[in-house]
Amino acid sequence: MENRVIQAESLPDLATRLSFPATVLLEKRAVKRQFWQSHSWYLDTVAIGDGVTGVCEAGELAYRQDAGDVYRWSGFQVTFYKDACERYWHALISDEPKIYVVCRDAYEAEHAHDIDPISVTVDYDEALAFAETDDLVLTTRIPPELYQYMERFVLSHYRPVPFKKRKRKNWSKDGKPV
Repeated sequence: MENRVIQAESLPDLATRLSFPATVLLEKRAVKRQFWQSHSWYLDTVAIGDGVTGVCEAGELAYRQDAGDVYRWSGFQVTFYKDACERYWHALISDEPKIYVVCRDAYEAEHAHDIDPISVTVDYDEALAFAETDDLVLTTRIPPELYQYMERFVLSHYRPVPFKKRKRKNWSKDGKPV
Protein backbone atom coordinates (compact mmCIF):
# COMPACT_ATOMS: atom_id res chain seq x y z
CA MET A 1 0.00 0.00 0.00
CA GLU A 2 1.19 3.47 -0.83
CA ASN A 3 1.27 5.92 2.07
CA ARG A 4 -0.25 9.07 0.61
CA VAL A 5 0.14 12.11 2.86
CA ILE A 6 -1.72 15.35 2.29
CA GLN A 7 0.06 18.45 3.55
CA ALA A 8 -2.16 20.56 5.81
CA GLU A 9 -1.09 23.69 3.92
CA SER A 10 -2.48 22.28 0.65
CA LEU A 11 -6.05 21.88 1.90
CA PRO A 12 -8.59 23.88 -0.10
CA ASP A 13 -9.77 26.89 1.90
CA LEU A 14 -13.25 26.84 0.39
CA ALA A 15 -14.14 23.23 1.26
CA THR A 16 -17.17 23.07 3.54
CA ARG A 17 -16.48 19.44 4.34
CA LEU A 18 -13.25 17.48 4.62
CA SER A 19 -13.08 13.67 5.03
CA PHE A 20 -10.32 11.21 5.76
CA PRO A 21 -10.45 7.40 5.71
CA ALA A 22 -9.91 5.76 9.09
CA THR A 23 -9.24 2.35 10.60
CA VAL A 24 -10.17 1.65 14.21
CA LEU A 25 -7.92 -0.50 16.42
CA LEU A 26 -9.66 -1.82 19.54
CA GLU A 27 -7.98 -3.75 22.33
CA LYS A 28 -9.80 -6.58 24.08
CA ARG A 29 -8.47 -6.99 27.62
CA ALA A 30 -9.32 -9.78 30.04
CA VAL A 31 -10.83 -8.68 33.34
CA LYS A 32 -10.15 -11.31 36.01
CA ARG A 33 -12.03 -11.44 39.26
CA GLN A 34 -11.94 -13.99 42.04
CA PHE A 35 -14.20 -16.65 40.51
CA TRP A 36 -14.89 -15.41 37.00
CA GLN A 37 -13.33 -13.74 33.98
CA SER A 38 -14.81 -11.27 31.53
CA HIS A 39 -13.37 -8.84 29.01
CA SER A 40 -13.44 -5.13 28.32
CA TRP A 41 -12.79 -3.05 25.18
CA TYR A 42 -10.39 -0.10 24.92
CA LEU A 43 -9.59 2.17 22.01
CA ASP A 44 -5.97 1.54 21.06
CA THR A 45 -5.73 4.04 18.19
CA VAL A 46 -7.37 5.36 15.05
CA ALA A 47 -5.19 5.18 11.92
CA ILE A 48 -5.85 7.98 9.41
CA GLY A 49 -5.19 8.07 5.66
CA ASP A 50 -5.41 5.84 2.60
CA GLY A 51 -1.96 4.34 3.01
CA VAL A 52 -2.34 3.14 6.58
CA THR A 53 -5.97 2.09 6.59
CA GLY A 54 -6.43 -0.39 3.75
CA VAL A 55 -9.34 -2.80 3.71
CA CYS A 56 -9.61 -5.52 6.30
CA GLU A 57 -12.12 -8.05 7.52
CA ALA A 58 -14.24 -6.49 10.26
CA GLY A 59 -12.72 -7.37 13.59
CA GLU A 60 -9.66 -9.16 12.29
CA LEU A 61 -6.75 -9.67 14.67
CA ALA A 62 -4.12 -6.97 14.09
CA TYR A 63 -1.58 -8.03 16.72
CA ARG A 64 -1.22 -9.43 20.22
CA GLN A 65 0.30 -7.66 23.20
CA ASP A 66 0.65 -8.37 26.91
CA ALA A 67 -2.46 -6.47 27.97
CA GLY A 68 -4.72 -8.04 25.32
CA ASP A 69 -5.41 -8.66 21.66
CA VAL A 70 -5.85 -5.74 19.25
CA TYR A 71 -8.48 -6.04 16.51
CA ARG A 72 -9.11 -3.69 13.60
CA TRP A 73 -12.09 -2.42 11.66
CA SER A 74 -11.72 -0.38 8.47
CA GLY A 75 -14.02 1.62 6.21
CA PHE A 76 -14.71 4.61 8.45
CA GLN A 77 -14.53 8.30 7.59
CA VAL A 78 -13.53 11.15 9.90
CA THR A 79 -15.32 14.20 8.53
CA PHE A 80 -14.95 17.86 9.42
CA TYR A 81 -17.94 20.13 8.76
CA LYS A 82 -17.75 23.90 8.41
CA ASP A 83 -20.72 24.49 10.70
CA ALA A 84 -19.07 22.50 13.53
CA CYS A 85 -15.87 24.56 13.60
CA GLU A 86 -16.64 26.12 16.98
CA ARG A 87 -16.79 22.65 18.57
CA TYR A 88 -13.53 21.68 16.86
CA TRP A 89 -11.94 24.89 18.14
CA HIS A 90 -12.96 24.01 21.71
CA ALA A 91 -11.41 20.56 21.21
CA LEU A 92 -8.18 22.10 19.92
CA ILE A 93 -7.77 24.40 22.92
CA SER A 94 -8.49 21.64 25.44
CA ASP A 95 -5.69 20.01 27.42
CA GLU A 96 -5.97 16.76 25.50
CA PRO A 97 -7.91 16.72 22.19
CA LYS A 98 -9.79 13.44 21.76
CA ILE A 99 -11.08 11.26 18.98
CA TYR A 100 -14.23 9.24 19.67
CA VAL A 101 -15.27 5.82 18.39
CA VAL A 102 -18.94 4.93 18.82
CA CYS A 103 -19.65 1.20 19.30
CA ARG A 104 -22.80 -0.88 19.60
CA ASP A 105 -23.38 -4.32 21.01
CA ALA A 106 -23.21 -6.92 18.25
CA TYR A 107 -25.66 -9.70 19.00
CA GLU A 108 -25.89 -11.10 15.48
CA ALA A 109 -24.34 -14.52 14.85
CA GLU A 110 -22.13 -13.30 11.99
CA HIS A 111 -20.10 -11.04 14.32
CA ALA A 112 -17.00 -12.60 15.80
CA HIS A 113 -17.00 -10.06 18.64
CA ASP A 114 -19.63 -8.65 20.94
CA ILE A 115 -18.83 -5.10 19.81
CA ASP A 116 -19.39 -3.31 16.51
CA PRO A 117 -17.82 0.14 15.86
CA ILE A 118 -20.25 2.30 13.90
CA SER A 119 -18.78 5.81 13.80
CA VAL A 120 -15.55 7.79 14.27
CA THR A 121 -15.71 11.49 15.14
CA VAL A 122 -13.76 14.34 16.68
CA ASP A 123 -16.96 16.17 17.65
CA TYR A 124 -17.65 15.91 21.39
CA ASP A 125 -21.33 16.86 20.99
CA GLU A 126 -21.89 14.07 18.45
CA ALA A 127 -20.15 11.54 20.70
CA LEU A 128 -22.19 12.71 23.69
CA ALA A 129 -25.43 12.26 21.72
CA PHE A 130 -24.50 8.63 21.06
CA ALA A 131 -23.53 8.11 24.71
CA GLU A 132 -26.93 9.40 25.83
CA THR A 133 -28.59 6.63 23.79
CA ASP A 134 -26.54 3.97 25.65
CA ASP A 135 -23.99 3.40 22.89
CA LEU A 136 -20.43 2.74 24.05
CA VAL A 137 -18.13 5.68 23.26
CA LEU A 138 -14.40 4.97 23.46
CA THR A 139 -11.81 7.76 23.41
CA THR A 140 -8.12 8.29 22.88
CA ARG A 141 -5.83 11.17 21.99
CA ILE A 142 -6.35 12.52 18.50
CA PRO A 143 -3.64 11.33 16.09
CA PRO A 144 -1.08 14.10 15.37
CA GLU A 145 -1.67 14.07 11.60
CA LEU A 146 -5.44 14.47 12.11
CA TYR A 147 -4.81 17.25 14.63
CA GLN A 148 -2.95 19.21 11.93
CA TYR A 149 -5.82 18.84 9.45
CA MET A 150 -8.38 19.84 12.07
CA GLU A 151 -6.33 22.88 13.06
CA ARG A 152 -5.98 24.01 9.44
CA PHE A 153 -9.69 23.46 8.81
CA VAL A 154 -10.64 25.53 11.87
CA LEU A 155 -8.22 28.32 10.94
CA SER A 156 -9.76 28.44 7.46
CA HIS A 157 -13.40 28.52 8.51
CA TYR A 158 -13.89 29.68 12.10
CA ARG A 159 -14.14 33.28 13.17
CA PRO A 160 -15.04 33.69 16.85
CA VAL A 161 -17.98 35.97 17.52
CA PRO A 162 -17.13 38.56 20.18
CA PHE A 163 -19.23 38.35 23.32
CA LYS A 164 -21.93 41.01 23.54
CA LYS A 165 -23.75 41.63 26.76
CA ARG A 166 -27.41 42.05 25.99
CA LYS A 167 -29.14 45.16 27.15
CA ARG A 168 -32.09 44.71 29.42
CA LYS A 169 -35.44 45.96 28.21
CA ASN A 170 -37.40 48.43 30.26
CA TRP A 171 -40.79 46.80 30.79
CA SER A 172 -42.41 49.57 32.84
CA LYS A 173 -45.18 51.61 31.25
CA ASP A 174 -43.81 55.08 32.01
CA GLY A 175 -40.17 54.23 31.27
CA LYS A 176 -39.10 54.29 34.92
CA PRO A 177 -37.57 51.16 36.44
CA VAL A 178 -39.82 49.17 38.71
